[in-house]
Amino acid sequence: MSVLIGKKMGMTQVYTDKGNCVPVTVIQVERCVPVLKRTEEKDGYQALMLAYGNRKPKHTNKPAQGFYDKHKIAPAKILREFRGQDVDDDALGKPLTVDVFSAGDLVEVVGVSKGRGFAGVFKRFNFGGAPASHGHHESYRGTGSIGMHTFPGRVLKGMGMPGRMGGNNVHVKNLQVVRVDTEKNVLLLKGAVPGANGGLVNIFKS
Repeated sequence: MSVLIGKKMGMTQVYTDKGNCVPVTVIQVERCVPVLKRTEEKDGYQALMLAYGNRKPKHTNKPAQGFYDKHKIAPAKILREFRGQDVDDDALGKPLTVDVFSAGDLVEVVGVSKGRGFAGVFKRFNFGGAPASHGHHESYRGTGSIGMHTFPGRVLKGMGMPGRMGGNNVHVKNLQVVRVDTEKNVLLLKGAVPGANGGLVNIFKS
């Protein structure tokens, strides 16, 4: 078992024993309960389902409520399945804590990046733009030419153009666990983590 779901609280800085100042992201792990195990024999693959957070019963539909009643747990905010993970049968239904990890571990964090809306090529692809010199007018931040001559006579795949930016799943690997606070159920990870404050992230041991 080497996975957790947590909430990104923000960034701060801490000092190591050597006096170095380290930027860290604070991850708060609330109620995170293993609910269901998938096995090769029964389901054809191995996985573990986690229930995160709390949801009021009046906000839970009947099929979901039936699932929670079957496994004898309270309704959760989200249910998420992780392949290749396993846990003892005794641990099912019992909340997980941050002691799954320890200081010095390297972890992979998966989160949804901040949505930037409809963005141009300057912001989206770091284009340089047209020269703002003599004789140039009207188009300074435009895309420029996107096509070519008669052959192949089309726009090639991957051409940078304006469009929706952000809101994608981002994987950040090899982030170091700087500190593990079991009392507050908080992880401090070195460096930045994708997503806005308050967003949920998946944490795997690398």
